[in-house]
Amino acid sequence: MTALNTAQATDKNFPLRRRFASAGEQPDLPVEGAETTPDAPTEFFVALSPLAAAAGVFTPPNLVGPGSAQALLAPQASRSYGVTGVGIKIGILSDSFNSRGGLGGDIANGSLGAAVKILKEGMASGSDEGRAMAELIHKIAPGAAIDFYSGFYGAADMAAGVAALVKDGCNIIVDDITYLNEPFFQTGHGLQNAVSAAIKSGVSYFTSASNAGRNFYEADFTGVKASLPGIAGNYLVENFGTAAAPVTRQSLTIGRGTTSTIDLQWDQPFVGIGGSKGAANSLGMALYNSNNQIVSYATLNGVNRNPNQILQFTNTTASTSFSLGIFSNCGTTTPGLFKYIVYGNGTTINDSKAGKGSGTLIGHEQVGAANVVGAVAYNTTSTFGGKNVVEAFSSVGPSSLLFDAAGNRLATPGSSGGVDFVAPDGSATNVFNPFFGTSAAAPNAAAGAALMLQANPLLTPAQVSAGLAASALAAIGPVGSTGAGLIQATGAVKFALATLAKPAVTATASLVISAAASGGAAIRSALDGTPTLRMADALGSLAADPTAPGDFYASIDPAIAAALPMPDLSIGAGVSALAMLNNANWDLPYLTNAPTVF
Repeated sequence: MTALNTAQATDKNFPLRRRFASAGEQPDLPVEGAETTPDAPTEFFVALSPLAAAAGVFTPPNLVGPGSAQALLAPQASRSYGVTGVGIKIGILSDSFNSRGGLGGDIANGSLGAAVKILKEGMASGSDEGRAMAELIHKIAPGAAIDFYSGFYGAADMAAGVAALVKDGCNIIVDDITYLNEPFFQTGHGLQNAVSAAIKSGVSYFTSASNAGRNFYEADFTGVKASLPGIAGNYLVENFGTAAAPVTRQSLTIGRGTTSTIDLQWDQPFVGIGGSKGAANSLGMALYNSNNQIVSYATLNGVNRNPNQILQFTNTTASTSFSLGIFSNCGTTTPGLFKYIVYGNGTTINDSKAGKGSGTLIGHEQVGAANVVGAVAYNTTSTFGGKNVVEAFSSVGPSSLLFDAAGNRLATPGSSGGVDFVAPDGSATNVFNPFFGTSAAAPNAAAGAALMLQANPLLTPAQVSAGLAASALAAIGPVGSTGAGLIQATGAVKFALATLAKPAVTATASLVISAAASGGAAIRSALDGTPTLRMADALGSLAADPTAPGDFYASIDPAIAAALPMPDLSIGAGVSALAMLNNANWDLPYLTNAPTVF
């Protein structure tokens, strides 16, 4: 029998491999994620050649796959616009970076660049998921610098880590961590505030959407007088059935050998947010096997505490049939709305009303200006002939906010907006091969943002978010899971360039090329009174804006064509405006809006 009421954190890799400590008061104990899907290879090995072994020198191979970068069209964006993330620094929050070693090998084999800075390393038992995230980023934006801060020392320390990354000059921050004691229904939590502050300072923030899919249950608490096996006292039990046919326990299927973690919260404010004293009432829960025996429970008195209970159970039995009871266990009133989310593979809520409601985004995933990233397997994206179907485990929105940052109940429930867009997962890294989960999708999206910021460093976080959303292809998935769709680096960088200041172009002005006294050739308007422009300035404007050739073209004004000398070289169809202007032997080219784009 296990009681678990400690605050937990989860990496948003997939599937989850839980590492809870024994029951007791340990704040913010982290939970680890595993690196492979059930049908993926579970291991690989590298053998030294005899010569390398004899020499004692070995550089590990670079196993980082190109699939996610290709799905984002990152190589095309780099070739077309010359962007690699140079001048941009990305901060990563995950479990650990180099606890297992391997950073030196990554730099030696090119999986990472030398511009890596670890502000705070994770625990010795860490999986180095932060380094896996960095490898994905480097594949897309190899010019970007990397900072790392472990987010596995508690939510308060993770909030401090966000601030530390901002202070160290990060333009972008990405995390793949959820603390299970972050509020479902409220803003103003310390980690939420840290993320909001980072965004207000000009940092684009990305967080993975978590891997709970639609595995949640949400309802108004409807208590009935009943008794549950092994639970004594005066309490009301949630009725999962009807008034005529009450059902006091909800059927769950928990796979053999799997671990189920149930995170329950109800509509009460958290302690300390806005001066709140916490919940005025409390819910508890108990998990039963098919013999009506309690196998796990969470019954901490929630009054004047956070409205949060966490239960964990690992099924080591031969049965998969279990049931969950939820009951009021303290206080003079009963809660209104409650919701529980199941984390971990292998648990099914056998109720037709499950998966309906506000979704599985919690805590800092509900910061409206943050970029919440869902996942699509890279080999099912449009690039690979797929339809961009969202991974089944990718969490869903829209979320529901019932209290403000002062702890006041909102007159009308709000929403953060849910998942913003999706990005690819499933590529190989040196740490995980393959690397699935929203933990992998989020850094890929962050790397796309680095390409945008190199193209236009003046972009605000809101513009970065808008550009990524505008670039997206339609994706398929449950309501609340797709956001704008699958982001594309080419469209995102084009969006960034389109926001650059452009010189005004007069559609009907004839332009005269003449020799300038200093500075070489210049362009001056044939219209009286307009300023003279240097040829170099005009060419520079075109070179800085690769989208410009699609907006206009150059041709000869028929009215003055007879007065022009014949060109030394013929100009064929499809020549760009930039190439046209480079033909300096033209005397009076004419600039106009294009009826068609070539």
